[in-house]
Amino acid sequence: MKCLTLNRGSSSIKCSIYDQNILPNPLWEAEIQWKNHFENPFLSIKTKTGIQHSEEVKEKSSAKTIEYLLCFLTRGKTAVLSSLDEIDVIGHRIVHGGNDFTNAVVVSSEVKDKIRQLAKLAPLHNLSELEGIEVLEKCFPQTQQIAIFDTAFHHTLPKAAQIYPGPYQWYEEGIKRYGFHGISFQYCSRRASEILQRDLKQVKMVICHLGSGASLCAVREGKSIDTTMGFTPLEGLMMDTRCGSIDPGIILHFLEKKKKNVEEISNELYEKSGLLGVSEISSDMREILEQSEKGNPRATLTLEIYLHCLSSCIGSMIASLNGIDTLVFTAGIGENASYIREKACEAFSFLGIELDKKKNEQPDSNDCILSSSSSKIQVLLIHTKEDLEIARECFRDTSDI
Repeated sequence: MKCLTLNRGSSSIKCSIYDQNILPNPLWEAEIQWKNHFENPFLSIKTKTGIQHSEEVKEKSSAKTIEYLLCFLTRGKTAVLSSLDEIDVIGHRIVHGGNDFTNAVVVSSEVKDKIRQLAKLAPLHNLSELEGIEVLEKCFPQTQQIAIFDTAFHHTLPKAAQIYPGPYQWYEEGIKRYGFHGISFQYCSRRASEILQRDLKQVKMVICHLGSGASLCAVREGKSIDTTMGFTPLEGLMMDTRCGSIDPGIILHFLEKKKKNVEEISNELYEKSGLLGVSEISSDMREILEQSEKGNPRATLTLEIYLHCLSSCIGSMIASLNGIDTLVFTAGIGENASYIREKACEAFSFLGIELDKKKNEQPDSNDCILSSSSSKIQVLLIHTKEDLEIARECFRDTSDI
C-alpha cells in the first residue's frame, strides 16, 4: 500500500511517497520553499536510492506547482512509480480542525466546507491546504483522501489550559485554545521516547517547534497538557511574519482611533510582524543571524526579542509540567540554528541544563542528544517528520474514520 502525503506550510510545500512495507523511510520526497508571497520558489527532490534533483520553479502559483512536482513521480531520474494509479491513499495536513475534528477523517464535501469555514481562524493555512486537496482530487479522482489535523493532538488539553479568562460564553461558543503543530509534536514525542529508551508515560517534555510558524508544547505521559498557540496560529512565540502574543489593547487602540481597519490590522499581525516586522530585513532567521554577526543593530535586537519570547514560553511550559526532564528542538530553526539552541538552554542553566558545545555546533545529521553527560535535563535535536506521521495515520485501520 502506497501513500502520498501533502503538507502545506506557510512558506513551503512538502510531498512524500511512503510504502507501508518499508516504513519509516519514504520512497520519494519533494519540497518547495519560497519567500514572502510565493517569491522565487525552489524545488528539491530526493529518492530512497539517493537520486536528487533541484531547480528553480517557473510556475507562479502553488496549485500549478503541485501539479508540476507530481510529474517527477513517474518521469525522469527521480521516478519511483510507473503510474499515479499506484497511489492507494492521500494524506493531507490541515492546520485548524476547530471543535469538529479530533481525529483523522476521510475528505468529503462536508469536510471541505468545514475546513473552508475554519479558514478565518487560520488564514495563512486552511485555504492553501484546501487548495491542495482540490488539486489532488483532479489528479487522483478515484483515490481516497484523508485529512489529519494539527489541532487534534491538543484535544487532551485540560480546561484550565483551554479556556481564556474572558466571559465563559466565549468557551461555549468555541473560543478556546486549540493549539497547532500537533502532527509534529506527536511525532517528536514518540521519537524522543525511542531515543531516550524511556516509556513516554514517564517523560516530562517541552518540545520547541521553531520554524516559520513556531509553537511550544508541554507533553506529559505522551499527551499535550499546554501549548503556546491558541484560538489561532497567531498566539505565542514571535514568528517569521507573525507577531505572537501581544497586548490586545493595541488592537483596540488602533480601532478606537480609527487609524487602521480590521483588514489592515490583520495583515500587519500575520504578514508584517515577527522577524520581518522588527528587523525590516528579512523573515528568514538565517539572514537575521548573518546580519547580526555583521553588527547590524536591528538584526541583533530582533534576535534578542526572539530569544526573550522563547525563554518566556519555555518557562511557562515547564511550570505547567511542574518540572522538566527533556527539552526538544525541531523544525527549520530548531534543527539548524545552533545559536538559538545555545541561548535558549543558557537561560535555563540554573535548572542544570548543559549542552555539549561541540555536538550543538556540529550536530549529527540524524536525531541526537545535544546535552552533556552531566546535564540534569536531556536536550534533543529531532528532525520532525510530519509526513511520516501523516502516512502512519493513513495506514492505520480506518474503520473508525
